[in-house]
Amino acid sequence: MNIITNFIENYVTPIGIKMANNKIVNVISTGLTMTLPLIILGAIFTLLSSLQIGPYQQFVTSTGLKPLFSLIGKFTVDMLSIYVAFTTAYTYLRNTKDMETGAISAGLISILSFFIMTPLTTIMINDNLVEVLSFDFLGSKGLFTALLTGVLVGYVYVFVVKHNWTIKMPESVPEFVANSFNALIPAFILSFVFLTINGLFNIFTQATFGEWLYDILSAPLSALSGNLATHLLLTFLASLFWFFGLHGGQITGPFIMILFMQAGMQNQVAYAAGQSLPNILTIGLGGLVSLGGIGCTIGLAINLLLFSKSSQYKSLGKLTIIPSIFGINEPLIFGMPMILNPIMAIPFFITPQIINILTYVVMKLGLVGLPRLAMFTPGTPLLLDGMLMSGLSGVFWQIIMIVLSVAMYYPFFKVADNKLYTAEMEII
Repeated sequence: MNIITNFIENYVTPIGIKMANNKIVNVISTGLTMTLPLIILGAIFTLLSSLQIGPYQQFVTSTGLKPLFSLIGKFTVDMLSIYVAFTTAYTYLRNTKDMETGAISAGLISILSFFIMTPLTTIMINDNLVEVLSFDFLGSKGLFTALLTGVLVGYVYVFVVKHNWTIKMPESVPEFVANSFNALIPAFILSFVFLTINGLFNIFTQATFGEWLYDILSAPLSALSGNLATHLLLTFLASLFWFFGLHGGQITGPFIMILFMQAGMQNQVAYAAGQSLPNILTIGLGGLVSLGGIGCTIGLAINLLLFSKSSQYKSLGKLTIIPSIFGINEPLIFGMPMILNPIMAIPFFITPQIINILTYVVMKLGLVGLPRLAMFTPGTPLLLDGMLMSGLSGVFWQIIMIVLSVAMYYPFFKVADNKLYTAEMEII
């Protein structure tokens, strides 16, 4: 055990710290997280539009509400790449010292740059040729282009301003006007950069950069994001980093978003269109199986509440059960504690692995509905998130998983509880 612990502390933990502190990783993570309100809004209206209950569907169809509700999903999830292009560049400047005032300008330039990289389609309408932007590359297909564009815009914008390649206005000019002129030269330079990039790709690949990047990345990323082993590895790493006192969710979150966001968006779009859902492994799956938070610790919270003999664990159970129901397990992780706790490490690592594998199997067999929303809403209580993500089958499956989590944690919890109870009795 000491050999493994020393190896992780010396080699794995430093990598985790570097990833957590990496500027690009933080920019991507924050930029994607900032779009969460739009994703949640789109998910809610997708459910309102597409909830498969016969009488309800007849009502929203007959009243004309269905196409109205569907507009929110179309202009949120189906256009998410536009918002991500803005938030990524915006975050880059917000996270750069003395560059905060240019964050909005950088975000707007990033949207322009993203459009430059996005394919236009020519169609015939009433005998007239019209150029249109396809929703395909504004949604899931354009996500990686948007992230790359936002990071590149942020980097170039900072580089230009730091080298004083800006238009200096007199001090008497209002600040918001001066900021707009400060952004003018970076905007020209970035426009030229992205026009050049897209022009070269049109010449050499007969496609826009966005199309080329999607074609290049779709195969390897689909293999990774559709791979259960990838999902299990990231789940394990989240638990592992927490075991060593690092916020596992913050470290692995950006990689989970990059790999599984697109699959979730595809599911939500398919659900809104009344089509079969294509993907099991999505970010939404995390809302279904992260019972009580990383480590599926709802079982431990229930054990503490119901089966503790020691007064300390009884009190801890009362304090942690409500947060755990809402997916907040920091009080439990630090109160138990789970950090560097060799007894609790086993269920903390193994329980989420077993639950994820079983969930994948039952979804593959068609016994539980696939995750139909692009993302889960943090803070949604257990069972309700199961209902939102997979319908009634999701609720029943969560109940089974909660029971399994209780059983997985129970023997290890009893060892710790008996030990603590004996210590308390000796003090008395």
